[in-house]
Amino acid sequence: MSNQSFIVGDAGGTSTQWRVVENGKIHQFETIGFNAYTHNIDDLKFSIKQTLGEKITKDTPTYFYAAGVDTKQQAQKVTTDLSEIFGDNMYVDNDLVGVARSLCGREAGNVCIIGTGSNACYYDGINVNKVSASLGYVLGDEGSGAFLGKKLMMGVFREQFSKDIIDAFQNEFGLTSHEVIQRIYHQPRPNHFLASFSHFIHQHRNHPEIYKMIEGAFVSFFEAFFFKNPHKDEPYYFSGSIAYYFSDILRQVGNDQGFLIKNIVQSPISGLVLYHQQYD
Repeated sequence: MSNQSFIVGDAGGTSTQWRVVENGKIHQFETIGFNAYTHNIDDLKFSIKQTLGEKITKDTPTYFYAAGVDTKQQAQKVTTDLSEIFGDNMYVDNDLVGVARSLCGREAGNVCIIGTGSNACYYDGINVNKVSASLGYVLGDEGSGAFLGKKLMMGVFREQFSKDIIDAFQNEFGLTSHEVIQRIYHQPRPNHFLASFSHFIHQHRNHPEIYKMIEGAFVSFFEAFFFKNPHKDEPYYFSGSIAYYFSDILRQVGNDQGFLIKNIVQSPISGLVLYHQQYD
């Protein structure tokens, strides 16, 4: 294992974590995020060239896990595009596969992502099986940063929150509902815009109204993805910034609903390095 060389990347909506392993020595990089549904892969390719640059050796085995790679056609397109940089020894799969391999190895479990967006599956130790459709930030993404941002906007601009929260929001951002609507409907990556308010939410997480909002978002996540899960009694594994930074609330909600949450990490990238060292 000490002389292995490979590249592994894990892409979420906000950023992509990379590890370049050269004869067992690990180099860390970060580029812009990528989602096959919402991002332009040419932007990612430019960021990769600028950031990884001389560390890329064509035909080094490269494993890339990305949000939105939900079909064979999407995987093939991303593979073809990135092969221009990494060569033909390129493997592309869904980010759920990456999290499952990172956190479970070859063990079974319920695997979840709660970051800018959200998704979940049941992993049997080899394959992932979707338990429910994610549906994206407009129709779904329950529990995610975009979902929380949307709930925050609704509470502020409909004046459902108390004055202290609304004042704190306006003191920090100074936004009108018109400006928010314009930003969401007429500028790129509205899900990122919504998720950007997760920092404010985290700062005020102990406020009863904000805590209740976060708690409700995680209840919605479990209801959306695991309402008919035949494996609900098996362990749950989480990855993603929202799951990580709000882990205490997430664990409490899981416990209240009878779910065993075994592990929560911010990123699966370290576990992916170990997985490919062990199994490839």
